[in-house]
Amino acid sequence: MDRESPNTVLVEATARYKPDDEDAHETDQWGYTETEADLIEHFVPVAVDEAGGFANFRETATKTNSLIDRLKAIEVPDVDDVADDLENYLETKERAEELDAKIAKTDDLIDEIVYELYGLIDEEIEVVEEAVGK
Repeated sequence: MDRESPNTVLVEATARYKPDDEDAHETDQWGYTETEADLIEHFVPVAVDEAGGFANFRETATKTNSLIDRLKAIEVPDVDDVADDLENYLETKERAEELDAKIAKTDDLIDEIVYELYGLIDEEIEVVEEAVGK
């Protein structure tokens, strides 16, 4: 179990279900298939952030409604209904991450050019970067 702080816990789980049409899914010997982990990975944080009943998730606990109960109650969309949208989302997210990396690299190159134009030495560069929170 991994904990980022005394108030957090990392829960790892796999989710299996018995599909209505077993022939349309890869199933194990008992007819179960794994859910789309990507869907759960990206949907659950949204449900938790939205709370207030979104996807049947409520933020607050009661003495009879534990965190596990609240997570179990989340209504995840049917994988088949959102498969295309999920694939588009993941492709867009990957592209955004690539662009973010290119932007960061470009920013670093611009910084180097500016430092060179002003003839800054390493100590001065360090002062500038500390001042701008880099």
